[in-house]
Amino acid sequence: MTEKNNWRVFTLTVLFALLASAAILFQGCGQRQVSTAPGSPDFPMTIIDDLGRRVTIEKAPQRIVSLAPSFTETLFALGLGDNIAGVTNYCDYPAEAAAKPKVGGFSTPSVELVMAANPDLILATEINKDYIPQMEKAGLTVVVIESLTLDQTLEKIRLIGQITGAAEAADNMAAGMQQRIDKITALVKSLPPGPKPAVFFEIWPDPLTTGGAKSFINSLIVAVGGENIAGDVDQDWVKINPEVVIARNPDVIISSYHGASRQTAEQLKMRKGWEQVSAIKNNRVGFIADENMITRAGPRVVDGLESMAGLIHPGLFEKPQ
Repeated sequence: MTEKNNWRVFTLTVLFALLASAAILFQGCGQRQVSTAPGSPDFPMTIIDDLGRRVTIEKAPQRIVSLAPSFTETLFALGLGDNIAGVTNYCDYPAEAAAKPKVGGFSTPSVELVMAANPDLILATEINKDYIPQMEKAGLTVVVIESLTLDQTLEKIRLIGQITGAAEAADNMAAGMQQRIDKITALVKSLPPGPKPAVFFEIWPDPLTTGGAKSFINSLIVAVGGENIAGDVDQDWVKINPEVVIARNPDVIISSYHGASRQTAEQLKMRKGWEQVSAIKNNRVGFIADENMITRAGPRVVDGLESMAGLIHPGLFEKPQ
């Protein structure tokens, strides 16, 4: 064979190889496969967490410690229950969470118990920031995640999916949640023009506590077309004087706390001076059956949102759960 023919054969061989590689790449573009195996092609990855820290996750985590109930619920919903190596004492949903090793309180985790879980990923909140240096000194990977609004909750679910190798499941979950949110907002927009219902959301009765402008509760009230009577207070949780509630005269009162401290609508009506409040006079006092649906920024938050929408706009939505 001549040198010219050798070159032609070589050129054709390289061309066919390139075409074959391109075909494989294009075939995979439409369906991104996510693997939770240690050798997943998505890893290592580097992100900026919500403390502004640059964090590298070397491989798809196989042992995860969750330092917030919302993270625990999200991990289970993503099918990663078997990967959870530790949770807080307050992680009680789903029922399987109760069987997981406990690593301490929500704001007071035990670094020793966290280390004993031998995690390759720790999901933490800003409230845990004082414990992070000690965890990192022990060689542990910590990602801090905060969700202060409904939109951020969807973003953080996607982020958790990304850093755990369950991006596809997280994207699907967030998309389904967004569809339900869009349905609510579309119905709210269909309402005739006029003042928004004034809402008092009672988090706790003594001291009387509600959510201010920076609270997750406020973002939910706004999303369902209500006006938070404490929405002008630039705080998270707000201790509010009963006289202020009476003066601001909410159209709707919603309570979420449970247990021995829960009061009935009749008990609320008996509060001194509250008999003149519009919500009391018009019997617009409602309760969220499980407050965790509206206080935990996780997969169940849309359930809470739908319940809240039904209480604020009765008749427009299905009966709240």
